[in-house]
Amino acid sequence: MKTYKLFSVLLILVFLAACGAKMDNTYDDVKQKVSEAQNSITKVSVDDLKTIIDNHEEITIIDCREEGEYINGHIPGAINIPRGVLEFSSKVSNRRDKIYVNCRTSNRASLACQTLKLLKYKDVYLINGGWKQWHETFPDLIEEGTGEPGGKAAPKVEESGGCGG
Repeated sequence: MKTYKLFSVLLILVFLAACGAKMDNTYDDVKQKVSEAQNSITKVSVDDLKTIIDNHEEITIIDCREEGEYINGHIPGAINIPRGVLEFSSKVSNRRDKIYVNCRTSNRASLACQTLKLLKYKDVYLINGGWKQWHETFPDLIEEGTGEPGGKAAPKVEESGGCGG
């Protein structure tokens, strides 16, 4: 009987401890939060993304920089959804889409990827190095302006060679 009482008391203590346990989701700084987010997401290089684009795979690219940054230049076909409004945007709604996310250096994009995963998007990838890396690696593959949501890049128009002809 004593064993039964002791077991019951221990079981109640374990149950109470588990109910009272608090998850510590605090961070010393934003670098720690970004680092934790990056540990839980899949990364692709800008070279890998270029190959995916060249193979005409069905993908969605989200640029989570602010609108002014996006307008000055972005990956062709990318959709602008600033990080601060990502959860409320209706620009991306199909949870089966392959989604590639970038920002200037990958910090905001890391947090955006983590958020999309929490919202049950399955195929979410961080474009490692972000816009900065894309711009350095593929300076000729840049689209400017607001773009069209989900649209493809406008075809490049060849300039005529002088005298307005």
